[in-house]
Amino acid sequence: MKEILTILSEECAEVIQCSAKLQRFGVNDERNQKKLESEVGDVMAMILILHYYGVVSDVGIKKQIKRKLRKLKRFSEIECIDEVLKEL
Repeated sequence: MKEILTILSEECAEVIQCSAKLQRFGVNDERNQKKLESEVGDVMAMILILHYYGVVSDVGIKKQIKRKLRKLKRFSEIECIDEVLKEL
């Protein structure tokens, strides 16, 4: 389990780096968009492994996603929150 959590941490750090590059060079930078997509996929792969071992559950994740979206709706200026919530 230690290895899984270490890899998850590393992948999350790579997502942070990609996010920072998109902020720096613009969200329309296609190269950095592809890199972000790749790194988010890597994080999702680690989440699937955690799910397989019963460390996280679909129900718990979905509940937290909804909670976070509602919080973002209240405290952010992100405009697509209602549409994203409808897709869940």
